[in-house]
Formats: sequence, structure tokens, C-alpha cells
Amino acid sequence: MTDLKESEAYLLSGDLVLSELSKGSFPDIKSYFAIKTIDLQGVINIDSAGIAYLAQIKTTHSAIQIINGAEKISILSALYGVEFLFRE
Repeated sequence: MTDLKESEAYLLSGDLVLSELSKGSFPDIKSYFAIKTIDLQGVINIDSAGIAYLAQIKTTHSAIQIINGAEKISILSALYGVEFLFRE
């Protein structure tokens, strides 16, 4: 992962799931203030907590573009009614 303070783009990688979010494996929502793009190509697995995390980022920092989401992200975001947050 790239340091959030040094880049306008950020690559999320690994398992974006509740257990990892609970451990603090991903940055705090507020730390995305300078990021313009979040690339999801490195996300291996995602669950509803991961979708909620991305939705919080997008609602807090609306100008951020979320790119390269896998089909599972599209399916889960549609299921939870937040697919509009991930459209480019």
C-alpha cells in the first residue's frame, strides 16, 4: 500500500472484511482527505463491512473516485443499495 500522505492515489489490497477492519488494518476514513483515487484492484475479498467502509469514505470525501472494483463489489453494493457511490 502507498502512504496516504504521499500520494493522490491509493491502492487498497488484501481482505477488506470485518475482521481486518476491526484490527485497524486499513486507514481511518479521515486520512483520505488528500486522496483523489482509490484503486481496488488489490482487494482479494470483501464483505458488507468492506462495502460500508468504502461507502463511508465516499460520503465523507465525495470527490474521490473508486476504480477497478471487482464484480463482487458491484454485486454487494447493488444489494445494499449503494452502487451509485462506486460509479465512475
